Amino acid sequence: MSIELVDAGPIVRWGLPIVDVLGDLTSAGAVACLVLALVVLPRCVDSTGPTRSHEGMTTRRFHPAFERALDIGTGLGATWSMLLVVRIVLGYALAAGQAPFTPRFGSDLLMYVTRLELGQYQLAGAAFVAVASTMLIAVRSRTGLVLSLGLMLAALVTKSMTGHAAGQTSHEAATSAMIVHLVAAGVWLGGLALLVLLSGRLGAKLPAAAERFSALALACYGALVLSGIASALVRFSSPVDLFTSAYGWMIVAKTVLLILLGGAGWWQRRDALGRLRDAGERVFFLRLVTGEVFLVTAATGLGAALSNSAPPVPDEPEPATSTAEALTDYPLPAPPELSTLLTAWRVDVAGLAIALCLAVLYLWVRARRPLPGIQERAWPVRRTAAWIAGCVLIVWLTSGLLGVYAPVQFSAHLGQYALLALVCAPLLVAGRFGDLIRERIAPRSDGSAGLREIVEWRPSTQLGRWLTNPAALALLGAACFASIYLTPALRAGLHTTPGRLIILAVALVAGTALALGVQGRAVGGESVSARVRWVALAVGTVVLAGTALLLVFVLPVVEADWFGVMERTWSADALGDQRLGGWLLLSLTVMCAALNAGFIVRAQRRGGDGAGSRPVPAVQGA
Repeated sequence: MSIELVDAGPIVRWGLPIVDVLGDLTSAGAVACLVLALVVLPRCVDSTGPTRSHEGMTTRRFHPAFERALDIGTGLGATWSMLLVVRIVLGYALAAGQAPFTPRFGSDLLMYVTRLELGQYQLAGAAFVAVASTMLIAVRSRTGLVLSLGLMLAALVTKSMTGHAAGQTSHEAATSAMIVHLVAAGVWLGGLALLVLLSGRLGAKLPAAAERFSALALACYGALVLSGIASALVRFSSPVDLFTSAYGWMIVAKTVLLILLGGAGWWQRRDALGRLRDAGERVFFLRLVTGEVFLVTAATGLGAALSNSAPPVPDEPEPATSTAEALTDYPLPAPPELSTLLTAWRVDVAGLAIALCLAVLYLWVRARRPLPGIQERAWPVRRTAAWIAGCVLIVWLTSGLLGVYAPVQFSAHLGQYALLALVCAPLLVAGRFGDLIRERIAPRSDGSAGLREIVEWRPSTQLGRWLTNPAALALLGAACFASIYLTPALRAGLHTTPGRLIILAVALVAGTALALGVQGRAVGGESVSARVRWVALAVGTVVLAGTALLLVFVLPVVEADWFGVMERTWSADALGDQRLGGWLLLSLTVMCAALNAGFIVRAQRRGGDGAGSRPVPAVQGA
């Protein structure tokens, strides 16, 4: 029996590739407009003029480059949303073999976008972009721009779920790498084009904007390289393949070449930026742009060559041989043993990307000299060690033993996320990254948001100030962690890659919110009293302990159609494993509570608040 493929017509054949290319270009431009408006372009002019009320404070009138960037972003967003709708129509026509405007096409298309997962993802992406572009017509506040950017990034996530990566072996890792790739490439390419268009409007602000974009482009370059390497590594059956296969040596060679290209680009960028800052001539800006174009072209070309090479493990998976493999894309792992504690490994692109970004960002700020007016003294080694330890632990928890067993065993899943929230996040908070930024990075005077502005953000409304109170934050953090296992969030995290990324972020953010109050810190960097620390500790402990007891004594099997059908023979049944996970969460909660109580008592005996902060004077910066 043979299946005959029906031609949907020349409009679909020729129109679909064109729509895809235009959609990629407009998405890159729209995302870049918002990113540059938030962190690169000057928000307000220096000269005096009419003022506007913005989020409870008075600001000078908006800079022409800022306004123009958002106008361009609005137009590109509207165009992108229309292209996504056209893409749905043409894509369905190609898949179904129906030419548009045939009698049954409309009803079949409606069923496709409402009942089939692929169509639902595509429709959601178009809706996200439409809402974001509509908001940009009137919104100019930072909060509104962040929401619009989040919607556009969500649209890119839905695109990654419908692309070629979604059908490969290691679906989750390939999809995570695709998300990183789409965002980084969009910000880099779109931002470069936008900066060229706005160079005339920036005037004397061009050197500062170019320098900020250069740092952003360097981060995008690193994200592209790392996502490409991670996407290639998940195609290995074991780490040994990296040095025992032609594909592995190809990855090594191309990685070295990319690093060399990045070094050359960094040198060129540093030289051109220095000349642009000193001389202010446009020729040096054009030289910078030329170097960026060459670097992004080389990185993209090498990435394409790597993706088209034959890996040791084929992209097309073998038919699933078990329920566990059908649900998770991986065979059921062997029984956990002491020997697998360090050897069990499966690359998790999302966890690896988060850890590397956090480590590189911290060390980059750590390497800067203290600001003028601040006494220069060594940054405590214990803080750097705590931050790096948290990053290393994130990598191990997401790619190591627990990362391998979490998809098939509830206790491993709960242990993984509990350690992320109760150990990794407190280690990061103990790194005092906010204090480090206040010592090493000057505030900006043009209204744009850099690292200093982000860590010094404070809510302007009464409700916001109440919600960011350390005790309230602890309650919210503990409740958000509990919601992963007491709401349908866990189901989304198990069945979809975006859902898993969201609960991974929720676990880290929830743990940070809880750790801030317990360690005596508030949003914005202020220290809090020991009494508030005790309240935050008590609130967090009660909520987490209550969650653990619910899992042990009250709740039936959570996600029984997932954890209850894994056909494991080497562990307790699903309910017994859930109870084990609850006891583990309770034990970890009690141990962390006792440890933090000891720190609070020691701080009280010393007569301080235990925050360990050093005063940072206000420094005027650019």
